[in-house]
Amino acid sequence: MRKIRGVKALVEYLKLINCPIGETTIYKLLRENKIPVVKPAPRIIIFDLDDIDKWLSGEKSSRWE
Repeated sequence: MRKIRGVKALVEYLKLINCPIGETTIYKLLRENKIPVVKPAPRIIIFDLDDIDKWLSGEKSSRWE
């Protein structure tokens, strides 16, 4: 599993794979529970990049449904 912490790190990753999505959009997706994320504690956001890649391709993972 490839994991990163925080929205800014996710924005940078998405730029690297030529799928730029801004911080505001990421926060909106988080509020609407439309993006795979793990929140182990308040104010800590961890993204599994494998789940993000599946999410971008339209696949669903049973871990975040």
